[in-house]
Amino acid sequence: MTHLTTPLLVCIIVTVGYRALAVAAYGQQPPKRPHIVLITADDMGWNDVGFHGSNQIATPHIDALAYDGVILNRHYSAPMCTPSRAALMTGRHPINVGMQHYVIDSDEPWGLGLDQRIMPQYFRAAGYRTHMIGKWHLGFFTEHYIPTNRGFDTHIGYLGPYVDYWSYVSKMNSGTFEGYDMRQNQFVNYAANGTYATDYFTSAARDIIAQHGKSGQPMLLVMNHLAPHAGNDDDPLQAPQETIDRFAYIGNSDRRTYAAMMSKLDDSVGAVYESLRANGMLDNSIIVFLSDNGGVTRGMHSNTGSNYPFRGQKHSPWEGAVRTAALIWSPLLKDTQRVSNQWFHISDWLPTLASAAGIALGNSSFSDIDGIDQWEALAYGTGNPRQRLMNNLDEIFGYTSYMENGFKYINGTTLNGVNDAWYGETDPLDQLPDDEQYLSSVMATRIARAGRLDEKLISYLRRHATVNCGNSIATKPCNPLVKPCLFDIINDPCEMHDISDEYPKRLRGIRNRLELYRLRAAKPRNRPHDPEADPSKFGGVWNWWRTDPTKAASLQDEADDSAMPPPSHSLAKDTQLFVIIPIVVVGIIFVTGTLLYLSNKNIIKLCRRTKKQDSATMPSEIPTDASSPDGKAAADAAFSSKIYVISDRDMDSSSKQDQCSV
Repeated sequence: MTHLTTPLLVCIIVTVGYRALAVAAYGQQPPKRPHIVLITADDMGWNDVGFHGSNQIATPHIDALAYDGVILNRHYSAPMCTPSRAALMTGRHPINVGMQHYVIDSDEPWGLGLDQRIMPQYFRAAGYRTHMIGKWHLGFFTEHYIPTNRGFDTHIGYLGPYVDYWSYVSKMNSGTFEGYDMRQNQFVNYAANGTYATDYFTSAARDIIAQHGKSGQPMLLVMNHLAPHAGNDDDPLQAPQETIDRFAYIGNSDRRTYAAMMSKLDDSVGAVYESLRANGMLDNSIIVFLSDNGGVTRGMHSNTGSNYPFRGQKHSPWEGAVRTAALIWSPLLKDTQRVSNQWFHISDWLPTLASAAGIALGNSSFSDIDGIDQWEALAYGTGNPRQRLMNNLDEIFGYTSYMENGFKYINGTTLNGVNDAWYGETDPLDQLPDDEQYLSSVMATRIARAGRLDEKLISYLRRHATVNCGNSIATKPCNPLVKPCLFDIINDPCEMHDISDEYPKRLRGIRNRLELYRLRAAKPRNRPHDPEADPSKFGGVWNWWRTDPTKAASLQDEADDSAMPPPSHSLAKDTQLFVIIPIVVVGIIFVTGTLLYLSNKNIIKLCRRTKKQDSATMPSEIPTDASSPDGKAAADAAFSSKIYVISDRDMDSSSKQDQCSV
């Protein structure tokens, strides 16, 4: 034993001594963990930033970051706010955490499961100070769910889906409830009232960055802007008048205000960059900017956002909902000033940023991460680690949006297809700024000067980041309510030509894989509106109104069964009749034959036997980890114990046996 130990000890001493000499000789220090700033725009359209080719809205700071960093031209998300934010925080697909169906209204008693470990918890355990500014929207019906109880050291912002830009009052469409929604950690923040939301959040970010500049601690700052999401329905689009006046060349008054909202957002991004520079943090920072989903050109909460030339908008399975504007900027990236066409999903940000910070996710009991670590591919331009993207599978609305090896599969859609067209083309009568004016605005930023950008490089990158579908007309249109659609999304990014009939084998393969996704999916966590959430009971403030998630779940189970909407059919009504009528006829014949064959005594025995089998095969609770922080998993298990029976109308006939058993 002594003979083995001595050489090993000598080796360790030599290695440590060599490293000490190297540090002394070259002044090297262990690498510092990078500061990470993650900025999320809310309901921003693909075409609402300049680096995608439009001159209508000036976003020079965002564009300069994009040109000096990496433009993620194939960044995908879920099609709505709550599912996409759940994926961002957990690194998991919304279907695997029960967050796939719709969004959380402020008077609904549900949220992202307490058994899910989220981004700030990983970073705080690694020594980071963690901060959140702006929108939460992952549940607050009990205090357990608010950001400062989920890993954030601080939170300055609102808990629900949206607020008024000046008064921070939020009015729910689902009823008559309205209340003030602005927090400083767990306390109500009345000081913000009267200050434009984008400016208030920017000021908060400056203060946090300044504190870290003095402390030297690594910082995770998640900045979820309200902009450019619509406010309350009675006054949805809001911006300072002097900013609106700068866009007088836009004829549509709503779009003009939206442009001003985007301009204020762009100013905020520039201010955050400048604050990092002024506090000596910029050289060791990573800045990510993205939209949570596509813009809303029409319908509920419309903000006139443009996803042109893509098809669809928010709350649909099309590219206009799920392909979002995104960029990453950092001095730590080695291959920059480029357009990346690697497939990137919003769930990839947790493992990617953790990798950049040297944080291991795999040693945790919460290591079931769907996202892929793409840091090396981003930093060095080394390839395309991801080939499949699960945008969403919602069995209640009855639609699937999925991509694999450049093919996109869509089956079913939302709202009977009202969001399935192409929207947001610029009004040809508007006299927009020309390319020279655009280039001048970008070149005037400190970001462009520091990155030594020139007009030739900007024009080159912008051209390659612009998607142009030409004036082609759909020659093979597809209605996903009638049958599944398949698109060559690389060569047909605007989803005009259905190729499902040309590739039946590939279509079958995708459908088989989707069945595996469906079988492992968690049930939706949605709960119906609760009158006890009424802000008038809390002094006119949106507040958590329950104390015990376990008790809340047991009280709600019976109400949930009647309140949850039934699954939507992916087939057209005419098609449904052709399927349902033969099934009904066969069922009647089978039942009649059975009754004739069996005696009364046998029928009684059969019923008793069936009853026993039913009780033995009841679905069990969704497994949760009882070792989660603060023992919250036990409470969340009770919350999740009522299983919604939701069958999939989309799948192959090979899965019909499973559907019948459900």
